[in-house]
Amino acid sequence: MKSVYTALAANLLVCILKFIIAVTGGSASIFAEAIHSLADTANQSLLLLGLHRSRIGPSKEFPFGRGQERYVWGLISACGIFFVGAGVTVSHGINGLIHPHTPHIDYMTILVLLIAFLAEGTSFLVAWQDHKKHDTTNLAVLMEDGAAVFGVILAAIAILLTVYTKKTYWDSIGSIVIGIILGIIAIILIRENLHYLIEKASPKELQQEVRRQIRTFPLVEGIKDIRMLVLTPEEHRVRAEVELNGYLLVKEMEESLREDFQEIKTYGDFLQFCAAFANRVTRTVGAKIDEMEDTLKKRIPYLKNVDIKPS
Repeated sequence: MKSVYTALAANLLVCILKFIIAVTGGSASIFAEAIHSLADTANQSLLLLGLHRSRIGPSKEFPFGRGQERYVWGLISACGIFFVGAGVTVSHGINGLIHPHTPHIDYMTILVLLIAFLAEGTSFLVAWQDHKKHDTTNLAVLMEDGAAVFGVILAAIAILLTVYTKKTYWDSIGSIVIGIILGIIAIILIRENLHYLIEKASPKELQQEVRRQIRTFPLVEGIKDIRMLVLTPEEHRVRAEVELNGYLLVKEMEESLREDFQEIKTYGDFLQFCAAFANRVTRTVGAKIDEMEDTLKKRIPYLKNVDIKPS
C-alpha cells in the first residue's frame, strides 16, 4: 500500500511538469514521458482501488471475500498501460518521424527530467523495499517505476542526441523505444494478473509447510490429495483430502461402545446399535476435522480458508 501511495504522488507531480515542458517545447520524447507518467498515475489509481476493494470481507454473495478483485483491477491497469501508455507513445513517435519537428530544449527541460528522475527513483526504492511474492500490485509499481527511471534516462539521451546532431529523428526514436518498453511491461503484468485470476497454485514451499502441519495430527494416517491456491499475497486457501485412523476414532469411543454392546440382546438391538454408532462416528469425525481446521489456521496465519475432507 505504501509503495502505491508513493508512486501515485510521484507520478502525479512528474506528469504535470512533463506535460508543461512537452507542450511548451514540443519534444516527442518528453511528450512520451508525459503520457508514460499519466498512464502510471491512472494505473496506480486503479491499483489503489483494487487494494481497497480486495479488503472487503466475506458476504453471502462472496463467501471467501473479494481478495482476488485486486487482480481484476491489476489486469485493467495493465491493459491501460498497453493501449494508452504504449499505444499513444509509439504512435506519437512515428508521427514525429513522418512529420519532423524541431523541439525547443532549454534548462527547464533538463530540470524537469532531473526532478522526474529523483521522484520516480525514490518511488522505485520504496516499491523495492515493499516487495512481496505474489503481489502483482507491488510488481506493477516496481516495473512501472523502473521503466519510468529508465525512460527518463532514455529521454535525456534522445534530447542530447537531438541537440548535438541536429537530427530530430532521435527525439522520435526515443518516444518509440519508451512506448515499446511500456508494451513489454504491460504484457508481463497482464500475464501475471491473469494467472492469479484463474486460481494459481501456492508455492511449493508453502504447500510443504501445510503438509508437515497436517501430518502432525494424530488422527491423520496419510494425505491423499492437497490443493492450495493463492487468494491474495497474504491469504491462501487449502483443500486437503486425508485418510483418518479408524482405530483411534474407535478407541476414543471405546468406553461408551462397551456399554452399548452389553445392552444388545436381539437383532433389533444390534441394528439400533449400528445406527447409533454410525451417527456417533459421523459427529466425531466432523468435530475432529473442525478442530484440525481451526488448529491449522492458528498455526499458519496466511491460511484464511481451510477445507479438510476424509477420503
